[in-house]
Amino acid sequence: MNFYSLNKKAPDVSFKEAVINGIAPDKGLYFPEKIEPLPDSFFDGIEDLSNQEIAFNAIHQFVSDEIPNDVLREILKNTLDFEFPVIQIEENIATLELFHGSTMAFKDVGARFMAQCLGYFSKDEKNEVTVLVATSGDTGGAVANGFLGVEGVKVVILYPSGKVSDIQERQLTTLGQNITALEVDGTFDDCQAMVKKAFLGRDSFRKNEAYIGQFH
Repeated sequence: MNFYSLNKKAPDVSFKEAVINGIAPDKGLYFPEKIEPLPDSFFDGIEDLSNQEIAFNAIHQFVSDEIPNDVLREILKNTLDFEFPVIQIEENIATLELFHGSTMAFKDVGARFMAQCLGYFSKDEKNEVTVLVATSGDTGGAVANGFLGVEGVKVVILYPSGKVSDIQERQLTTLGQNITALEVDGTFDDCQAMVKKAFLGRDSFRKNEAYIGQFH
């Protein structure tokens, strides 16, 4: 399956290319070219499925061209290793709580999945893949934790000085290993501008066979 930019001014790409690019060259978000409804049989038996099995069925159509089933199951096992309960609010209305992960941010699930996928795609690369992140707080912590220890991937996080909470700053700056956090004398907008400037010069990065991703 291919993915297209929502700005519709960039070429369609594979799932692998979408993950590596982060955003499209026209600064649009990538979206799948089609979404096939899951069969009624899936929903009829969903109560008997684990979280990993539900996720496998839901995401398989989007990634199966690029990720073998056994690898996808292992990625989901490593991604969904904490509880995220569905809490009923009233009849027929419930909320999915995604903040029970390692950084208490709802993006722990998405960040971990992307980290695992990028780690898989970069495992045969000769040079390190670099992910550049501008954050205003919790998202950066989720990304950092998700990519922590992923071989072949280096993460650089830009965060505004004095604009994140103490616990968020500790989440960014105390991990070490393949995670580097840089405090910027400015606002989140300044951090984001630096990331965008790096994107504008991405040809120079490609010459060094490094790739850049962006998160907010």
